[in-house]
Amino acid sequence: MATDSELLHRDLEAPVASTAAEATASSSTRESPLILGVLGHSELDVQRMPRLRDALTAFLSEIEHHLPDTELRVIVGVTGGGDLLFVRGALERGLQVEMVLPEALDAFTAGLDAEGRATLHGLLEHANVRCSQLSSPPVSGGRAGSTEPGGALYTALTETLVRRSSILLTPWDGNAPGRTGIPDAALRHVGIRADDQASEVSLVMLGLADDVDATDSVVSWTPAGREEMGSAAAARATPRMPAQLVRQLIDLNTYNRDFRRLRAQRPTPPVGSLLTHVASDMALEERQGLAAVDAEYGKADALALHYQSRADRLFTLFVAMAFTMGLAYLVYDKLTHRSALLISYLVVLICSLSLYYALRGQRWYAKHLTYRALAETLRVTFYLRLAGIDQRLDAARVLALSGINRFRGFSLITHVLAAVAVPGTQAGERRAPDPERTRCIELEWIEGQYRYFTAKVAQLKRKGRRVKILKNALFTIIVIGIVAMILSQGLMEGYTVVTGVSLQNGVTFVEGVLALLLGAWQLHDTNKATRELLLQYRNQGTHFARARQQLSALTDLAGRDDILLELGRDSLMESYMWTIHRYHREHEPGRH
Repeated sequence: MATDSELLHRDLEAPVASTAAEATASSSTRESPLILGVLGHSELDVQRMPRLRDALTAFLSEIEHHLPDTELRVIVGVTGGGDLLFVRGALERGLQVEMVLPEALDAFTAGLDAEGRATLHGLLEHANVRCSQLSSPPVSGGRAGSTEPGGALYTALTETLVRRSSILLTPWDGNAPGRTGIPDAALRHVGIRADDQASEVSLVMLGLADDVDATDSVVSWTPAGREEMGSAAAARATPRMPAQLVRQLIDLNTYNRDFRRLRAQRPTPPVGSLLTHVASDMALEERQGLAAVDAEYGKADALALHYQSRADRLFTLFVAMAFTMGLAYLVYDKLTHRSALLISYLVVLICSLSLYYALRGQRWYAKHLTYRALAETLRVTFYLRLAGIDQRLDAARVLALSGINRFRGFSLITHVLAAVAVPGTQAGERRAPDPERTRCIELEWIEGQYRYFTAKVAQLKRKGRRVKILKNALFTIIVIGIVAMILSQGLMEGYTVVTGVSLQNGVTFVEGVLALLLGAWQLHDTNKATRELLLQYRNQGTHFARARQQLSALTDLAGRDDILLELGRDSLMESYMWTIHRYHREHEPGRH
């Protein structure tokens, strides 16, 4: 049998044997997986471990039911031999599994019995298993930390799984959480401490605090039913998957399905790349991490553009229909009383209503907003990862502070971020300053975005001035026409423009057409939210201008990192707040 070190080395290095170009190409076509974390702990009742494994596999089955177009992956934080049962349960469903060890493999296996070591060796040889180990926290003398709940190793393992999981499951054997060691770090992640007792084997599901009230953040999942529980615990227990989680799974699956359909319609959809200007001489593992973020950015950007185009065309069609109905009524009222015009009016009205009710469920504009917010989040993540500080920006926290994750669809962002999170072995690493990376970040991100927003502000200002002149001209013509009809005191009725049409009716018709044009124009501008967009571009430009100025006066690496982090937070918050505003304009309150 291969040694422990050989097994771990082979398992960790095999996935990166391809070239960087192959990694980038494959990541650009892959699905965005859902990462399910399972965090065990050593104080679980051994006799109940098989039942916990059965509960886990039932939960996996339920999740897969809601993800027909999305890959499900499992990441298990291993604290002892019993946790390997959860690995086996996931493998039995044919899933990809990553085992995260809280310390070096040799040190970890030293704490297992012979059966546990044999089981671990067998799992490491499985084709669907990857294994990673966390760096041991430095200590003065003795062993670094402990895998017992509350120990340094366990805390690091918890934080890694919280960061890398879309959903985090903590097996709970029904005993008091204080004794079984449900981790404080994981409970802080959802903002609640589980202090109630239950008498049935359950899985405590963590990670829903951003979407539900705090009292619902910890959910007991018991697929086989539950016995009588304490009143407080029972209030949080449910025999069904929480509706909020089901909605999130559907949104993630929709994201993958939408991109698959887009690729079917356009074999080479316009996919932007942030990786183009990054030097290719970096470590392959690191480049793959950047390529994963870049691929998700390209997908989100392509989908945002696609649904923006669809929403714009649909809105233009509705404006044209409204103008057509108004024109038909004007012609009937002022030029000729033909029943065909009323029939045309009715047909257009019915078609408009039918089209509206048929397509409103497609949520094209809402998807545009969701995917655009995701793309901008990934852009910031990419450049902060290039700087080696993306772990210091909690994008999910910024999401929660903005409140955008309470709207339907935007929880997708946290799931995608978890899927592209760097392994624990890379998290927190501080690289030496690299002039090439610094140049790329400052030129491609900061300078590039500054020029983009500055140009957009100037463009919108010029367009606004032209539109204002044209609108004023139309309004002036309308006012002149109305005044002329008032002053004529009915004299226009004595003149005929064409047979059966008086001059007054002709002028009134033209006035009505101009008013329709002005109204359609105003409706179009309101939909585009030009003023709000101009404000957002100005604010974003200000953030990047400030960062440019601060960086030009700094040489200290720590200070530079702080500036980049501040810029990332400000840029994300600005993007989220604008998205919230646009979402409110497009949707009725209470229908999020």
